Amino acid sequence: MPKKPRSGPDSGVVTAACAGDRQALDHLVTQCLPLVYNIVGRALNGHADVDDVVQETLLRMVRGLPKLRDPAAFRSWLVAITIRQVRDREQLRAVDRDRRAHLEDAETITDPALDFAGLTILRLGLTEQRREVAEATRWLDPDDQELLSLWWLEETGELERADLAGALGLSDRHASVRVQRMKKQMEVSRVVVRALVAAPRCAELDETAAAWDGTPSALWRKRFARHIRGCGVCEGMDEGLLPMDRLLSGLPLVTVPRGSIRPESSTPLRDKEVRPRPPNTQRRLHGPHVVDTAAGPVVPASRSSVVRPR
Repeated sequence: MPKKPRSGPDSGVVTAACAGDRQALDHLVTQCLPLVYNIVGRALNGHADVDDVVQETLLRMVRGLPKLRDPAAFRSWLVAITIRQVRDREQLRAVDRDRRAHLEDAETITDPALDFAGLTILRLGLTEQRREVAEATRWLDPDDQELLSLWWLEETGELERADLAGALGLSDRHASVRVQRMKKQMEVSRVVVRALVAAPRCAELDETAAAWDGTPSALWRKRFARHIRGCGVCEGMDEGLLPMDRLLSGLPLVTVPRGSIRPESSTPLRDKEVRPRPPNTQRRLHGPHVVDTAAGPVVPASRSSVVRPR
């Protein structure tokens, strides 16, 4: 069923913000924050860097507004900026992992209850098959997390395929091929989710899972899927699965953690410079503004969005 994307910011507001209208800028940032937060949150799977990447994205959005030629293209332009910031952060994390491999392994173990899939289930009150879809996202290949963040919003009606393809730098046709490949992985993951929670669970599946540490991964998705395909007990787990577009259609955005937006700062976002920060320094978003703090990492009011070291 064709989905009608939800309307983005009014072009008049975008035009006014580009011209320097402070009220329009405030409104634009507030309106864009949930979309940016959902893209970054799902692409980074709830990593503690999410807040920082969202803030950097909004900073660059505001700084680039005067150069935006077509206000009607604002949404696609913003999504492309967001994905670029996600990629930049992933590259930095990759370099850091190479430098501090053992320490990084200890710091980034994700509690499944605290990742973005868990956050989606909790905040949107997902049940049954919608919950299974959210849980299935944990089993995707890392390279597909970025695509997932855009595809999910396309399915819920927040983005169009042109937005997705443009942000990834792909043609519509190539983007469709990648999406179809990822959807197949998602369908396999949904079956794996079902098999693992089945009661009673297949004894042979239990044997396969004996060495599993409980953390969803693409490697274990393939191992479990191999068992399910050849198992008489597990066969039929895909029966009754509803199409994902029906399950996701119309779902709202995951809300931004309460406390992430505070109006007390008086420094306009566009006047702040994006500059290197000293250790233990973060930028905190206050409404459409940013203030720098050196008091340690920013902790959102909702602790469930933060991946904590163990």
